Amino acid sequence: MALNGDDEIELLLSQMGGGAAAAAAPAHAETTSEKVTSEKKKKKKKSINKDERSSHKRKKKKRKRDHSKDDVVAKDSSTIFAESRLTQNPHDWPCCSNGIRLLELGSGLMHDCNGYSSSAEKKETNKYGSNLCKSCCKSAATHELCISSSKTNKDNDHHDDHPFSATSIASIITSARNARCILGEYYKESQKQKVTPPVNATRVSAKLIMSKLDLYVGRILSRVKKMENNRTRSALISSSDIDLLREKVSTLVKATFTYKEAIKPTASGVALVEARLAAMAACDDVYYRSYYACFFLVGQIDLTPLVPHPATYFTCPGLAWDASDSGRTAFDVFMGDAELDDATKELLLDSWCLNERLTSSKARQANPLLSLWQSRFLENIRHIWTTKYTHVKSPLALKDALNMKHLDDNNADPLIRHETYALSPEAETWRGSIRDYPANFYAYASPTPKVLDAILEASLHERGSVVEAGAGTGYLSAIIASQTKRDTSGEERLPSSVFPYDITPPRQSIEAASNEYHGQVPTFIDVNQAHSFEQASQSILAECGTNTCLLLCYPPPANEMASIALSQYIATGGETVLHIGEWKGLTGSQLFESMLCENFSCKENDAIPLPIWGTDATYLSVWRKNQTDAASEHAKSISAGIGFCSVIKCPNQARRRCRFARCVQYCSQECFEADFRSRRAIFALHMIHLTACNELNFENDNHFMPLLDFESGQLAHVDQSQKKRKKKKNHNKR
Repeated sequence: MALNGDDEIELLLSQMGGGAAAAAAPAHAETTSEKVTSEKKKKKKKSINKDERSSHKRKKKKRKRDHSKDDVVAKDSSTIFAESRLTQNPHDWPCCSNGIRLLELGSGLMHDCNGYSSSAEKKETNKYGSNLCKSCCKSAATHELCISSSKTNKDNDHHDDHPFSATSIASIITSARNARCILGEYYKESQKQKVTPPVNATRVSAKLIMSKLDLYVGRILSRVKKMENNRTRSALISSSDIDLLREKVSTLVKATFTYKEAIKPTASGVALVEARLAAMAACDDVYYRSYYACFFLVGQIDLTPLVPHPATYFTCPGLAWDASDSGRTAFDVFMGDAELDDATKELLLDSWCLNERLTSSKARQANPLLSLWQSRFLENIRHIWTTKYTHVKSPLALKDALNMKHLDDNNADPLIRHETYALSPEAETWRGSIRDYPANFYAYASPTPKVLDAILEASLHERGSVVEAGAGTGYLSAIIASQTKRDTSGEERLPSSVFPYDITPPRQSIEAASNEYHGQVPTFIDVNQAHSFEQASQSILAECGTNTCLLLCYPPPANEMASIALSQYIATGGETVLHIGEWKGLTGSQLFESMLCENFSCKENDAIPLPIWGTDATYLSVWRKNQTDAASEHAKSISAGIGFCSVIKCPNQARRRCRFARCVQYCSQECFEADFRSRRAIFALHMIHLTACNELNFENDNHFMPLLDFESGQLAHVDQSQKKRKKKKNHNKR
C-alpha cells in the first residue's frame, strides 16, 4: 500500500485512531503519564513571567552566537553514541542519563497492569527492566515502552514537537517496539490447532489486538507525516532517508492490515504465523531506518540511553521481545525436538557460545554482532520452530521447489545464480530482515571466540599485523584489535597493528560518498581510504615490512577486488591469508579461489564454521604460503569450508550445494545418502523440520545447485567417475 499523498495518510490515520490531532501531538503525549505531564507543562507555562521570557530570548540569541562552539560539543555527543556500540553491554542496558531515566516501562500493553514494577534491587532501578514485573509477573516485553516524562520536562533545548528531534525519532522507535511486542507477545483467543502460539505468549481478544496495533502504527504514521511536511527544515537527515523511512512505514501499514485479516476466525493458523512474521519484520524495518537517522542528529543530546543499538534492542530482556525467559524456553524445546547430532550440538553450544549465553550471568565480552546473532537465532526458534510452523511448511516447501521454474545457473548475477529458498515469501522477508540489517550496520560475518583465536594465532606468526581489505565499517578489525591471546610463555599478547582499508569507507556525513554496502554508518575503527592493497601497503610496509596477514571478510561476489588484493599481496612476499566467506558462492571469484589454492595451503582444522546468517555457508579459512621443503608438509584440509564434500573425511570436491542450507554439499549420491543424520541437524539450524528431509532430491537443480569445477571452469553436473571424460570434452571444445 503506497502512501502517495497527505490525503491518503490522513485517511489511514483516521482508520488507525490518528488523524490531524494525533499528527500535531507532542512526543510527551505518547507517555503513560501523558495527562500528568501535560498539566505540569501548562502550570510551568503560566508561571513564566515577562522577565523570564526575556531571559529565555536572550539565551536563545546566545545559542545562535555560539553556534560553532555548540557544533563541537554536538560532534562529541554523536561520537559517543557511535562508540558506545562496542562498549554497551547488550544484555544490561542502563537507559538513563546522569541518573535521569529517559525511557520508562508503563502499563501492560494488552493485559491488566497499572505499571511495570521491577523486583530488582534499588541500585539496579536505572537499568532497563530485565526482571518480571512484581505486579503482574509478566515480562517487560508485555509493558508499554515510552519516553520518560522527566526527559520531556528536561529537554528545553530541543522541542519535542520538532519532527527531527531526538525525541521524535525515539518516539517512532518506541511505537514500533510496542507494535512489535503486541505481535510477538500476544495471540488471539481462538488459536488454530495446526500451529501453536509462540512460547510464553499471552492470550487476548482479537479485537483488542486490532485496536492497539492501530494506536501505535497510527502514531508512527503521524510522525512520518510531520517529517514529510517539514523536510525542508532538516539539515541533518537527507530527503532520501525520509523517503526510505516512509516506504518502510508504508510496508508496515500493509503488513498490519494483513495481520488483522489473519486473526479473524476464517483465517488459517499458518496464515496467522506468516502474517505475524511479515508484520514483525516491517516493525524492524522502521526501527532500523529510524536508528540509522540517529547517526546524523548532530547537535542533540546523547542518544545512548534513549535509542538502543541493534544488539541491545534484540538482546536486552524485555526490550524488543522476551529474550531471556522465552528465549531459553524456546531453545529447550528446540534441543528436545530437533534431534541434533553431537557435532552440531558442540558447534551450537560451545563454538557459537549459546551455552554461555543461556547459563552465564557474567558480563559478556564486547562482540555485539555475536550477541545479536544469538538473539535472532533464539527468536527464530520461538516463531518458526516452537509454533510448529516449520513442521507444517517444510515438506510442502521442498515439494513446491521441485515444480518451480528452473533457475539459470549461468546467470551473471551471483545473487540470482545462488538463489536460495525459504518456507514461504513471508518467512523469506523475516529471514532477510534478520540477516541484511546486521550486515549493513556491522559486518557480514559474526566472529566467534574460536575464530578470533585463530586470527590472532595467525597474526602473531606474522608479528601481530593484520591488513583487512574491503573493511567496510571496520567492525571485524575493531574486534580483532580489542582481543588478547596468551603466547607459549603464558604472557598476554595483542596484535601489534590492524590496518583496515576500503575503496569507499563509510563516512558520517550527508555530503560524503556512501559505501555501497554500509551507506554512511560510522566506522568502528579508523578505516583508511585506498583503491587497492598496493596503495594501502605503502604505509603498511613502512611500519611492519612484509610480515602481515591479509584478511578478506566477504569480498564482493563476481568482482575481482579479492583477486587483485591477493595478487598484490603475493607480490610483496605475503605468507598468510585469512578468508571469511562462502567458497564457490557468494564471496570472491573463481580467479581468487584458484590463485589462493595455487600459492597457499589450508591445513587440517584451519577451516572454522561461523554462525549462520540466512542460508550462507560462512567459514574462516587460514591459508599459508606453500613451502618447498618436505619438513613443512602438513595434512591439508578437506573441509566443506573450502569446497569439499560435507561428509567427514571424504576427499572429493563437492559438486552440488543445497539451496535450502548452503553449507550442505556433496560430491555424489552415495555421500548424500550417507549423511542423512548430520544433514537433518544442519537443516534444523536453518529452521527446516526433519520431516522434510525425505523430500530432498540430490539430482534436482532446484534442491541442489551445481557448483563450478576449478579445473574445467564448468558447472559440475556429472558424477565424479565422469570427471576426466568431461574435462577432455571441454578441452576439445576450446
